[in-house]
Amino acid sequence: MGGSVSKMKNITTSANKNMNVGTVIRKLRKEAGMTLAQLSDTSKVALATLSRIETGKMTGTLESHMQIAKAFGLTLPQFYSEVDKFKSTQNKPEEEPRANLFVHSKGASSTILTSDIFNKKMLPVLIELKPEAKTHKEELKIGTEKFIYVLNGKVEVVIDTNKEVLDKGSTLYFVASQPHYLKNIGKTDAACLCIVTPASL
Repeated sequence: MGGSVSKMKNITTSANKNMNVGTVIRKLRKEAGMTLAQLSDTSKVALATLSRIETGKMTGTLESHMQIAKAFGLTLPQFYSEVDKFKSTQNKPEEEPRANLFVHSKGASSTILTSDIFNKKMLPVLIELKPEAKTHKEELKIGTEKFIYVLNGKVEVVIDTNKEVLDKGSTLYFVASQPHYLKNIGKTDAACLCIVTPASL
């Protein structure tokens, strides 16, 4: 499985892909006649974070994208549609399938392993966790289901008040409309392949 994880890491966002998100935010901000400070006040996203996103030094989190989209009067799907439109205008060939990296917290990240996610019936995500790191708590819309396969490490999946401990090779299938999060309870890095259906953020 180590080779699979390595291959998946190769399609995480590079600096130029970070720039796609940042460039679109800057474009929308300029069109709205907003300064970076004004966008920070409206979105409640830290000024330093916005600056790093716009300059391509980081991608940001799902939460920050939602707040930024709202500040522009857009839904999250509409915001990502703007990003996809920008990507389509670029003439540079894609060396690997496009992916988006989201940071949950220090040591925890999720990489979306497909593009055009809102036209897909399934959303494949690679979740990587440092020891003791955990994802943010999610509660997806009614009817959403999630499948988790542990590639490496030892992970605790907390679903509402229930806890499931998964080792390498273990799987779990559950209703994702319940509040849930993942935590690495092992001493080594953990990686999980997660499939969400229907595709949802």
